Amino acid sequence: MRLPPKGNRRPVGRIYLTTGVSVASVGLVALAGAEAGDAGALKPWWIGLSIIMSVVGAAVPGYEQIRKERLRKEAEQAAIEAAVEMRVTMNDALDPIVRQLGRIATATNRQERGNLREATVPMILDSAAHLIDAERVRACWFRFAPGKPRKLEPAQYAGRADEPVTVFEEGTVEGDSVFAMIRHNQDVVSLDVEADPPPGWRGSAQHGYRSFVAVPVVAGHRAFGILTVDAIDVAGVTEAEVPFVRLLAGLLADALAYGAPDEGVFRVGR
Repeated sequence: MRLPPKGNRRPVGRIYLTTGVSVASVGLVALAGAEAGDAGALKPWWIGLSIIMSVVGAAVPGYEQIRKERLRKEAEQAAIEAAVEMRVTMNDALDPIVRQLGRIATATNRQERGNLREATVPMILDSAAHLIDAERVRACWFRFAPGKPRKLEPAQYAGRADEPVTVFEEGTVEGDSVFAMIRHNQDVVSLDVEADPPPGWRGSAQHGYRSFVAVPVVAGHRAFGILTVDAIDVAGVTEAEVPFVRLLAGLLADALAYGAPDEGVFRVGR
């Protein structure tokens, strides 16, 4: 998860201006000193100009140093405020999920627990889709489908309106790569799936996403599926989002693991 960069552009125009003023001041001091050496009625004026330009030449770097220090402090304060805001946002997003896990753990019967488990999925997907800073993010939950060969089918999604349609089937290139990812509890990141897709993955021309992150939803040695987050722009999602997506995937796995039957659940090799 990233915060949008703020105030990180170098003030090139101002650098040229202050440098030009300093150079001009030095030049005028030299010129005024040379002219003041000649006797004449303008000698006091040249001396005065030399003094003024000396003051300007010394004051400009000092002022710029003070200004840079002020900007640095403002940037530090802005970073602190942004970090606090992000923590508040994270707390607002994750606190309901944590409370939901408590409800699942204390449910009194299987039906109630199953309903609470299913209600957790859209909470996780909404958090993934709205807390990641990228253009038109979509979070998708792929879960195991019954039957043979084993398949991962899209179950729910949030964010961008494009509905996922990809089915990962064991025995195909795409399916085997995903099942290997789950088996080894790894993650897959692609900054540009069209230009440089990971092995076994291909871009979606129909839906137009360009970057994605995929992580397994695993609790202990039991896997329930995968959580993916994609965006329509290149490098919209990157390695920086992996820890956050893994956190959400872990919360989802915890929710699904409470009271879930072992039958049909993929076992993760260690």
